Amino acid sequence: MTESRRELSVTDIRGVPNTTMAVRVFEHGGPETLVYGEYELDDLGPRDVLVKVLVASVSGWDIKYRAGLPRVYAIPGRSPFPLPQQLGREAAGTVAAVGQEVSQFKIGDRVMAVTHPENPYSRETARGLGNLSTGIAIPGHQAPGSYAQYVVRDQTLWLPVPEGVELEQAALTLWPFSTAHRVVADRLGVRLGDTVIVAGASGGMGLATVALARLMGARTIAVTRSATKAAALRDTYVDEVVVVSDHEAASAELLELTDGYGAEHAVDYTGDPDVLRLLVGGLALGGRLLVAAGEQASQSLPIGIRQFVSLELTVLGIRGARANDTRVARDLLAAGRIHTPVAAKFALREIAQAHVWFEENRDVIGRIVLDPWA
Repeated sequence: MTESRRELSVTDIRGVPNTTMAVRVFEHGGPETLVYGEYELDDLGPRDVLVKVLVASVSGWDIKYRAGLPRVYAIPGRSPFPLPQQLGREAAGTVAAVGQEVSQFKIGDRVMAVTHPENPYSRETARGLGNLSTGIAIPGHQAPGSYAQYVVRDQTLWLPVPEGVELEQAALTLWPFSTAHRVVADRLGVRLGDTVIVAGASGGMGLATVALARLMGARTIAVTRSATKAAALRDTYVDEVVVVSDHEAASAELLELTDGYGAEHAVDYTGDPDVLRLLVGGLALGGRLLVAAGEQASQSLPIGIRQFVSLELTVLGIRGARANDTRVARDLLAAGRIHTPVAAKFALREIAQAHVWFEENRDVIGRIVLDPWA
């Protein structure tokens, strides 16, 4: 079936779609709870943009949302996670229609979804913490996401795709790289010549973190339990890889790689208490540990008060990115300085298979791309 014939089945008399093929979750559970079907679109408001989604993605968050994480996980200052929900935080496509008051875009423009929206009137934004701003609904979290052929969103939730950038890369860049920029540049303050250890470096956020740390002139060390992942990680932005089969041996290897001094920074995307102990053991005096696995981590840090004092240890958290982090990520993408590997591609109607593939191929490096029109 041609693209134009597919569109005819979901348009009203004005030629503007009023329904869309999409995937929604009506109850928590396995991949079988992902329901592909035709759903009504929201009305196009005066400041809204209707986007034809050409690329979406599958993320770890989508898996957790589908499986039931929202039942036990709440974000301070944000609304609960609803059901039914249309998953998908990342997207890129073309503008299909615009509201009467839209000034930023015109029909045919290539756009990428804003993955870290801010409420400009929030007190947190006024404090320079737009990533913590209240009073917003993030697509794929509290608002309908990008698992669809068409989505309607306010014009402020889209950015132009830089000239020369493929839509696939546009869809996969802003979420991980803007967050990673806040990790390395703001929270950790990575400097030229520093060493950064990253646990969970094979995921989207982990790969973005080692990429930006390396761009900033730091040496990067990945920690992994998988020998298969180790070989693949060495082909990315990682300088050294430590395979953790024995924690004592891994700890000794981390110190050996830093000439017995230890690393200035460590980032954890696993939430594993044993991994956290390993990272702390690999830090230099005055080192900084950033914990970025809040929803799946243990309730308490496996670090004693004595370690905080004797190491003068700094422990940091991270929750998303700010508008400036998004700007930096987009500029780096436009300059061709960052790239996200793609591990697999699925049609949107194959979403259940895509989720199964994600869960069964944890040793594979790269993201999953969804094509809503395949």
